Amino acid sequence: MALSDTEVATVLDRAIATIDPMLDVLITADPLDLKPRTHAFQNPRNCLDRSAVAASGVLNVLDWPGTAGWDDLPLRDHADWWVSRIGLVTTGGVAFPSIFGPWTKKLPMSDYLGFASQALVLRAVSREYGVVSRDAAVTMLASILFGRNLDVRLESPADAEPFDDGSTRREKAFVSRLWSVGRTLHDLSRSLGDRPGSPRLLSWLGWIPFVGGAASYLGELIALRRAAKLCREWVVAHPDTISTGEQP
Repeated sequence: MALSDTEVATVLDRAIATIDPMLDVLITADPLDLKPRTHAFQNPRNCLDRSAVAASGVLNVLDWPGTAGWDDLPLRDHADWWVSRIGLVTTGGVAFPSIFGPWTKKLPMSDYLGFASQALVLRAVSREYGVVSRDAAVTMLASILFGRNLDVRLESPADAEPFDDGSTRREKAFVSRLWSVGRTLHDLSRSLGDRPGSPRLLSWLGWIPFVGGAASYLGELIALRRAAKLCREWVVAHPDTISTGEQP
């Protein structure tokens, strides 16, 4: 049975309600108070200080949000950062099962993580361009991941669930929520169609043990970059969704 626009929007809205707090954690978390050190040099007074300076230097080189390196990046590089940094990590999780070839191809693990990776990065990229509205995010994900054009506004959007304090619990919750998003979107794809995927040749190579891991990684990375490009094109085509004045 075909799903209505309202049903599709409800599922995607729940996914966005899960993704937004995850992105907020990636952007704001700084348990060791390292990010301020990247904005003003401080002479280390002891071994602990030297370790903190070195760690903050790594964050700065990675241009992590909140560091001086991040502040120096132009808007488009902010958006690209989510693909080149976070996307590389999540893509590794998507591709890893393919190392074992066809034995794991029938399992849904890669599909779940593939949907979660693309949804996470697409939402992050769209937020960098000023698309912060939940309704706009739902419409964008429906268009890019499923080729579905929605024209509906939910009366009762899902509530975002903040993360608990404590790094260990937060890490476990992050992984659990990422899996939940992927599973939800994968189930939705059975009714709507699939997400932007790997090129056909790389997809075939993914069935070969050992070689499949590298092929799947490259294929998923290409698919993620294509999805991010589609996101930027979507924002350009829908300037009314930009709420903070940025231009892609």
